[in-house]
Amino acid sequence: MVKKSTAIITVIFLLIGLIHSVIIEPSINIFLTWFFIGLWIIFTIKIIENTKRYREFNSPHNTAFFIVVIVFVGIFYTIWSNFTGLFVDNILRDSNLYLSWWSLLFGLPYIIYGLIALYRCFKKYNVVYFGTNSIKARPFGFILAISILISIITYWIIFYVVIDFYEFPLVPLNFSIDLLLLLMIINTSLIFIIAGIFGKGVRLPRLTRDYVTRRSRSLDSITRPVSSTRPTRQRQRTRTSRTVSSRTTPPSQIHTVRSSTRTKTKTRASTKTTTIPLRKQSSKVRNLDKYKPKAAILSPDDFKCIFCFKLPQLPKDQGRGIVLCPNCGFPAHADEFKDWLRNSSLCSRCDTP
Repeated sequence: MVKKSTAIITVIFLLIGLIHSVIIEPSINIFLTWFFIGLWIIFTIKIIENTKRYREFNSPHNTAFFIVVIVFVGIFYTIWSNFTGLFVDNILRDSNLYLSWWSLLFGLPYIIYGLIALYRCFKKYNVVYFGTNSIKARPFGFILAISILISIITYWIIFYVVIDFYEFPLVPLNFSIDLLLLLMIINTSLIFIIAGIFGKGVRLPRLTRDYVTRRSRSLDSITRPVSSTRPTRQRQRTRTSRTVSSRTTPPSQIHTVRSSTRTKTKTRASTKTTTIPLRKQSSKVRNLDKYKPKAAILSPDDFKCIFCFKLPQLPKDQGRGIVLCPNCGFPAHADEFKDWLRNSSLCSRCDTP
């Protein structure tokens, strides 16, 4: 379905480009402009789908698609504002700088997102994933910032110094300095200096017992929220029972009732004081071997999904995701695990949260 929609969008904008560049205004720039508009729409739909899927599984956007690709797509569409024949009016009139509606529509959203992703490499992400491989986010942020600066400066040198456009098939319609590229160089340099050189990155939290219990409680509260009506009902019942007992019981028995309630409160307080030290035990680093399936010799059955009992298959299962139980270490498909959470917050294999 996705391939059909992308093919339909591509064919539609190619036809529009042919009609506009051949019949209305003969120009290869116009034809490529309509083709790039179609690619921009396809790429934007892909970003929306990936963002929706990552938010659905609460996954960080620390992949090359969200960090590298979006940045350079924004740079490319901003550069193409000097060549396009559509939306070429300069908003900054009587100025040496150039800012067109093309740059605002097609380049500015990706440039803003790319600068935010660059900042997150220094302040939020720990690693950046390229498929199955990962790179530390902070060194990668330095590489990305330097690559952005080099690419824009190289483009300016080639555009204004090297190429003679009178012999080039693509003729630029404007030779002024683009304001968005200038602002991107300034912001990239500030992020590189402030967040990269003088800033401190985020360290990974230690996998202690307290950290695991906090995370399990937060996840359990999301999957199984506690209703706030129960304690109010209990308080109302206790108040009514006290009023009824004070009216119906004789004065000689009121003293015994009060003494019994005092003993109950004392026992509750004592149980609370005994449970508090158990939670504040010595924090030891959790053994990561517990995340592996508990078997002396691993077999293909240990890697099958605990719901459909099938091994992960590529490219059939691409994008479904794999979830591991922190207790028994057995895997499950993320979409099937999400359906399971609608009925229970326990592992279907070992019955732990």
